[in-house]
Amino acid sequence: MKMTKRVRTICLLACLIGVAMTAWSQNLVLEQEEADDAIAVVGFFCKNDTMTYRQEHIKYKIEGNDTTVSQSYEEEFMIVVTDSTSNGYKMKYIPLSFTLHDADTVTSLIANATSQLMQSIVCEFTTDEFGQFKSITNWREIRDQLKKGVKVTCDKLYGTLPALDSIMPRKSMENVMLLNFSTEEGIREAYEELETLFGLHGSMFDIGDKEEDTEEQGYPEHTLFSADYTDIEDKEEDFDGDYAILSQSTTTIPIEDVMDIGFGVLSMIAGDMVNDSLATYRDQIVDSLKIAKPNGAEIMSKEYYSFFLNGWPKEYYSEEKVDLGIQQRIETQHIEWITRHWNIYVRDEESTENKDI
Repeated sequence: MKMTKRVRTICLLACLIGVAMTAWSQNLVLEQEEADDAIAVVGFFCKNDTMTYRQEHIKYKIEGNDTTVSQSYEEEFMIVVTDSTSNGYKMKYIPLSFTLHDADTVTSLIANATSQLMQSIVCEFTTDEFGQFKSITNWREIRDQLKKGVKVTCDKLYGTLPALDSIMPRKSMENVMLLNFSTEEGIREAYEELETLFGLHGSMFDIGDKEEDTEEQGYPEHTLFSADYTDIEDKEEDFDGDYAILSQSTTTIPIEDVMDIGFGVLSMIAGDMVNDSLATYRDQIVDSLKIAKPNGAEIMSKEYYSFFLNGWPKEYYSEEKVDLGIQQRIETQHIEWITRHWNIYVRDEESTENKDI
């Protein structure tokens, strides 16, 4: 339920108390000199804390004045703290809804079928004492449910696109999907938003702006990094102590390497169906792209994280753009909170209990 103005006002005061008392109860003390010039991403959560989020994911390409959306979906999910201990937190990820808006690719249809299958599954996961995502505790249960649904998913997929069987045989598709869901790592990838929302917890970031040029991946990369406390734009929504972290980078990659990566992925998927004609197309494409981007393709990445002062994720936005000169391929992901329900610690001489705020 969306918080009322009165509850939000109370929450502002209560949250400040809750952060201080939770930090004391967990003995998480930050040195004063660190607090002055650095931001620590630490989760001060309580049992029964509940956050609801909306996620929007869009993939599109731009050619000249034309923009084509290849994938667009929106989903809502809830995060609930089921237990708070000295070693960390136990939480649940509860899917609420999933809507596919646009899809003209096989990948989009697979994502849609898989997401619809996952709507009935509750994911249980843990974090460490700082709130960093650690493990999915019921991944075997999720694996078994997803495996049962692979056949149904492929029925829908190949029923919608019968010609798909000539590109990738149904049996091969089923094997790939089963392989993806066979390990905890594969299940974690299916819940990438958990890594996104709780991946920075336990980290410390210097306040201010920083730029650097590197070649760590073998390609020249320019990065801009920024971390700071945010302004209160809405007194009903924001708190003094909320903070944000931004990272932007541009990497330049030779056209030949871009094409090698793309055709390598195609070869792995299609296998024997890749023939000599693809190599010819590759050379033609490389020649055309070199004219448009003689210095190489540019990959621009942007990630923006914002957190409430108690460490609950507030907003996340990412954008990755591949600029090939004659075409730009862009993918965005936006996660934002829509409702919240927090608790605070209240101590007496005998026990500690959580009270609703």
